[in-house]
Amino acid sequence: MLQRLLPPEAEPGALDGVVLRRFMLLQNLRTEAAAASASQVVAAMARFPGPFPDGEAFDIKLAIKVAVEEAMLVFARSMKIVDDLRLTIVRNRSGTPFMTSDDPAVLTNRWYLQNPRARGLSFSLRQAGLILLMPLSPTTVALLHDPDVYAIGHRRGVVWFDDDAEAEALNAHQILNCAANLYFHDWETRDRVAASVVASLPARLVQRHRTTYAVRGEEVGEHVRYDVQPFEEITFEQRRDVLIHTEVLRPQPGRWPAFLNYRRGGQVYSNGSHTGFVRRGCLEAGFVEGTGYRRIRL
Repeated sequence: MLQRLLPPEAEPGALDGVVLRRFMLLQNLRTEAAAASASQVVAAMARFPGPFPDGEAFDIKLAIKVAVEEAMLVFARSMKIVDDLRLTIVRNRSGTPFMTSDDPAVLTNRWYLQNPRARGLSFSLRQAGLILLMPLSPTTVALLHDPDVYAIGHRRGVVWFDDDAEAEALNAHQILNCAANLYFHDWETRDRVAASVVASLPARLVQRHRTTYAVRGEEVGEHVRYDVQPFEEITFEQRRDVLIHTEVLRPQPGRWPAFLNYRRGGQVYSNGSHTGFVRRGCLEAGFVEGTGYRRIRL
C-alpha cells in the first residue's frame, strides 16, 4: 500500500512525507461522515422525477456505499493534488491533549474564510489557502498547508507549543467537523473536553449543506432563464426541468493557532471565473481547467 501511494520518482527518504500527505487525503475522503456528506447531492436529486427507475426509492445506505466507492476512485485519480502542500508536525506539550473524532482529517481554509475577495465562493482541494489537519496522537497533529499563503515558524518541519489555547484552537476543528462522536485519551480530562465542546457550539453548523433549486423560466433568444425557487413552491409540472445546486458549508472557528501566519508576499491565482482562487501547484500539475490565470498578491 505504501508503495502505491508513492510517485515512481520518489526518493526513499520521501516515504514518510508523501505517504502521510496522501493518507490524510484518503482519510478525508473515506469516512462515513464524508460519504454521508457526498450522498446529499443524490438525496437532493431524489426529490424529483428521473434519477431512479420507476418504483425505486432513494436508499441512504446505498447512496453512502456508492459515495465511498466514488471517493476511492477520486483518490486514485487525484492523490497527487496534496503533494504541493507543506507538511508540519505539531507537537503539544500543554496540559490540553489533542482529541480526535469520527471525521478526523479536517479540510479547512483560513484565507477563504477570512478574506473578503473569497466571499461567496466555496473551496475544495485545489483552492489556494488550503489546510488539512489530522490528529495522530494526544500530543501530535499532522498539518498540511499552502506554502504560498501561510508561513509556519518550524524547526525541521516540527512545531512545539506549551500553550493550552493552541491545543484548544486545533481541537475546535474536531468539534466543528465531527459528525457525532469525539474521542479523547484520558477520562480525567472529560470536564475539560465538555467545556471545549460548549465553547465551540455557537460556531458548529446545524446544516452542513445548502441546496438551491431553480425552475425553468422564460426563454430569452437562444437562452433559457432559470429562477431560484423554494422546493415547497415548485409545482409537480415544474419538477421535470429543475437545476439543482448543492454546496458544502464550512464552519468558521473562533480562533486559529498563533503559529499559523499569513506569508508576507503570499500569492494566489485566479482568472476571474467562479473557479475562484487556486494554488500554483494545482495549476502546474493540471488539476485546474481553464486559461488566463494570473498571480494575485495577498
